[in-house]
Amino acid sequence: MDMSFPAESALQKSLENLAASMFDSSLNKITFCIRFPVEFPLSPPEVWLRRPRMRYRSGQSGPVTFGGRVCSMLLASAGWQPATSMLAVLKEVQQSLVDSGIEANTTVCIKKEYPRASIQLQRLNTELFPTVNGFCQMAMTAISPEEASAFLGDLSRLEATDKIGLPFAYANSIYKRAELGAELVLPLVFELKTLLGRKTHCAIFEFIDGLPDNHVLIPKWVMEDLAIDEREPLRVRGVDLDLVTAVKVQPHSVDFYQAVRDSGRDVRELLTESLSRFSTLTEDTAVPIEVGGRLYQVQVITVEPHGAVRIIDMDVQHHFEFKVEFEPAPDLEDEAATKEFQDRALKSVKLRRERSAAGRQEIEERRREARQKRYEGLVARESGNVIDKSEGTVEVGLRMPDGSQLKGKFPEGASVACLMLAALESPWAKAALPWGIYLRMAFPKKVLASQDVIDKGFHRSTLSVQEEQAPEKDEELFAVLRDAPSPKKSVSASGMPEELAPPPLPERDESELFSRTQRAFEMQRFLRAGFNLEEAEKKFQAGEILPPTAASRRPEPRPPAALAAPAPASPAEEAEAEDEKEKRIEAVVAFTGADREVAKRALEENQWIEELAVNKVLDSLDQS
Repeated sequence: MDMSFPAESALQKSLENLAASMFDSSLNKITFCIRFPVEFPLSPPEVWLRRPRMRYRSGQSGPVTFGGRVCSMLLASAGWQPATSMLAVLKEVQQSLVDSGIEANTTVCIKKEYPRASIQLQRLNTELFPTVNGFCQMAMTAISPEEASAFLGDLSRLEATDKIGLPFAYANSIYKRAELGAELVLPLVFELKTLLGRKTHCAIFEFIDGLPDNHVLIPKWVMEDLAIDEREPLRVRGVDLDLVTAVKVQPHSVDFYQAVRDSGRDVRELLTESLSRFSTLTEDTAVPIEVGGRLYQVQVITVEPHGAVRIIDMDVQHHFEFKVEFEPAPDLEDEAATKEFQDRALKSVKLRRERSAAGRQEIEERRREARQKRYEGLVARESGNVIDKSEGTVEVGLRMPDGSQLKGKFPEGASVACLMLAALESPWAKAALPWGIYLRMAFPKKVLASQDVIDKGFHRSTLSVQEEQAPEKDEELFAVLRDAPSPKKSVSASGMPEELAPPPLPERDESELFSRTQRAFEMQRFLRAGFNLEEAEKKFQAGEILPPTAASRRPEPRPPAALAAPAPASPAEEAEAEDEKEKRIEAVVAFTGADREVAKRALEENQWIEELAVNKVLDSLDQS
């Protein structure tokens, strides 16, 4: 929906200025998106601003978040009344925006709008927990044990659990599936969903004979948590939940802390033991915890691995642990402990604020440095594109994003880069350091490029200067500081970059290198012989050299050693070798049926390898 504001308000004036700069009269209003939760009207609607983006005066804050959500006491859970009409909501939004002094941000409106409202975290979405055991009853009547006691007797034991009772007839339909070969998922866990979409999960307490069909027996405290009354309809669906791994809870009352302190037990141990008695846990539900004979409501903030988990398991001997996150409160009766806690908290907050302020200041300085470098690059680029800087006859006006105007005369036939350079050298640009600019012409409606040509049609026209938004991510913004300008290549007369000549190869004088190497070698020998550096230098200059030492002489090559004759085999080894040959001959004869001599000859020709000899004999038999 679209909304306008009083004509004298700063917000409406900024919207009119935006519409004029964009040559679009439809931009003089704000577009909102309103979302209604499933609990509406029990829960307030969400109002999101879609376009244009807003900005606040320096040092002020307002009712619109960076993501575009409109915040108001009327739209908060604490201030919402179900009887409030949408007309009252819209009037409240309109008045809060006018009173806050918010204005339309014309520097980013042509590039960015507010992102669409984020989808709420669907950790209890039906797709995450598909129906199992073929059980899904759409409109079952919810009754409490107290209501059912008139025809079922005393069922107060059900109130101490988080389980439900179902008619006995449903047991037959569930277990008969297993007899027919269908998979039976155990333990039996069910999802309860109200007409307003609130969900919780419970295990089966008992299939009760005498409970009417299409009725579900629910503990009273579960009904209160679901915000339903007696005989309200529910959807009951069989689901399969994963075992719990972690739980984060938060007590509703500070009396819980005092009760835990009086019990003398560790709070995490107490919570773990108490939560283990439940069959399932569901996020955004409250469960009763008994401490010292009294029940205290504890909110389930998050559970892992999914938004709903089970604690019971089919294997009763299977013990598993799950983590309970809980931050205990300080001892409120001990003044010293309370003061220590407050001082520590204040010190931590102050330190975080100081670090945050220093970090913000450093980041702002780097951002401005990046914008300054980008701006200087834009000016240098457009200056290079301008060839004729003389004053011409075509009079053109430039309207800046801040509302100021600049007029100048430019030569006909020059490029639009002249106008770009004039806009970049204006007082507005020097103060704002734009990331980039666009020149927008009203008629014909188009955005001009630097290479466009100024003609007579530009005479006495006014162009709108639009600022390009800088990157929102600091990594992209700071990349300007990291990127060093690349060296310019020389350009030939044809306009193509010239190829750089390869560097010349160094010239080496081999005779000089040899003499230097010889000098270093001989000097080293003199030094090792006991002469000092000056004496070694004089002897080398005089042409003296030391005779080769015994260690430096290359040893004479030794004559090749005669090949040693193989050691003669012992009689036992010879006898063993003959036996092995006989075995192989017999094996070839047995396999091929050939004569002994033929088998022996085949083995000798094939290095006494049985497989090769067998193939040789068989090949000869085929040829014959």
